Amino acid sequence: MDLHRMWDNRCLECHGHSGAFARQFLSVSSGQLQGRHHTDNLHRFLSSHYLSDSEVDAIYSMLLAQASTPAKFENECSKCHETAAIFVRQSLEFQNGVLFGRASGQRVSEFLRHHRTLSPDDVEFFENLLRRIATEIYRP
Repeated sequence: MDLHRMWDNRCLECHGHSGAFARQFLSVSSGQLQGRHHTDNLHRFLSSHYLSDSEVDAIYSMLLAQASTPAKFENECSKCHETAAIFVRQSLEFQNGVLFGRASGQRVSEFLRHHRTLSPDDVEFFENLLRRIATEIYRP
C-alpha cells in the first residue's frame, strides 16, 4: 500500500502534506520521532488514529525520514515535478530493485548526473530521496 496515498486519504485534511507536517511539527531526538505534545510514545498516538500496527510502523518510519530530510525537492524541484510522491508515481519505477525513469528507461542515478547542474552531493541526495519515496509508494 502506498504510504503517501494513505496519508493523503486519511491525514491530509487535518495535517496537510506529510513532509511539511513532519518538518514543522515533529522532531528527531536520539533517533526517535517526537511530537510537540506526544514526546514519549508517538507510536501509541499514531495507533489511536485508526491505523493497523504495520501501518503505524510504516507511517512512523516515513515521518521520521521526512523530519530528518531537508525540503530540497519541494524547494528545488516542485515547480516542474509537483510533490516527490506524485513525481515517483507518474515517472519512476523499480526494475529488479533499480529505480528507472518510465519515459527514458534510464537509471535514475544516471539521469540525475546530467539533470540541470546538480552537484555530485545533490545527485546522491535526490537519488536516495527518490529511492526512499519509491519504497514507500511501491510497498507490498
